[in-house]
Amino acid sequence: MRRSKHYKTAGKFLEASAAVRVRFQEVDVLQVVWHGHYLTYFEEARNAFGREYGFDYQDILQAGYIVPLVHAEVDYFAPARFGDTLTVRARLYPEEAARILFNYEIGAARGQKLATGCSVQVFTDRDGRLVLTRPRFYLDFLARWESKMVEE
Repeated sequence: MRRSKHYKTAGKFLEASAAVRVRFQEVDVLQVVWHGHYLTYFEEARNAFGREYGFDYQDILQAGYIVPLVHAEVDYFAPARFGDTLTVRARLYPEEAARILFNYEIGAARGQKLATGCSVQVFTDRDGRLVLTRPRFYLDFLARWESKMVEE
C-alpha cells in the first residue's frame, strides 16, 4: 500500500484525544459507520487538541488567520458500529512549511485499530490569501509547547 507523502511517522509531536460514541444516524444499511463520518471523528480530535493546547479555531481567527483544510485522507482497517465508543487521537507534527499537519488514529474500546488518517491545513489571511511563511502566533504556540512535545 502506498503511504501518502502527508503522513508523518517520526519526529516531535503534540497529541490529544477525544472519545466519540457512534450514533445510530452514522451507520449505513450494512450496520457499520459510513466512511465519510471518519472525517468528522478526526475533527472531534482536532477540536480536543485545540481546547487542550489553546490552539482552536477561535484562537487562530483572533490572530487574524483562517486555516482551511486542503487535504485529508483515511485508511480503513475495521468497521465501527452503532454504540461503539471510539478513541480518536490527533497528533500535530510541526513542520518548517506554513501548514498544519495532523495524523489521526481511531481505535475501538476493544483495542482494535479501526482507521488512520491525516489532514493538512494552510494559513490564509481573513481575505483568503495564502500565507507562505509560518505566522508569528503559530511560531509562538510551538515554542510554548516545545517542552511537552514527544519524540517518536
